[in-house]
Amino acid sequence: MAKGLEGLGQMRPTINVTPLVDVLLVLLIIFIMVAPILTKALQSEIPQKADQPLPAEYAKRQLVIHVCADGRLLLNREEVGLSSLPRRLREIFAQRGGQRVIFLDADQASVYGTVVKVMDLCRDGGVETIGVIPDSIGPALDGGS
Repeated sequence: MAKGLEGLGQMRPTINVTPLVDVLLVLLIIFIMVAPILTKALQSEIPQKADQPLPAEYAKRQLVIHVCADGRLLLNREEVGLSSLPRRLREIFAQRGGQRVIFLDADQASVYGTVVKVMDLCRDGGVETIGVIPDSIGPALDGGS
């Protein structure tokens, strides 16, 4: 409180800004230290647009799971149920050996939750790497149909 000029004994209220600035500086330091801890990242590799279609021999060797707009699943053009997908993938990987890679192709109109569920089921089936097929090469993997 500061003394006013109007007369003796009258006080004029003022705000002491120093403690407020101290508190703000402490909060700023806390936020600067906590911000790097709060950032989370998901490692992903974004596929580039394909200039040419994928050769047919790759389409025959790779596992491609297609999520149709109506919810059906096609594993290399063979219809598979959601519940039997992990078992079927384990069987295929037991026969093939090698890397456990699958490519996921989903229609534009397919439900996002269904696609995520399929990815989880693929992980349950032993898949180590899931590649997402961009729209530019999707028809080439379906055999041009």
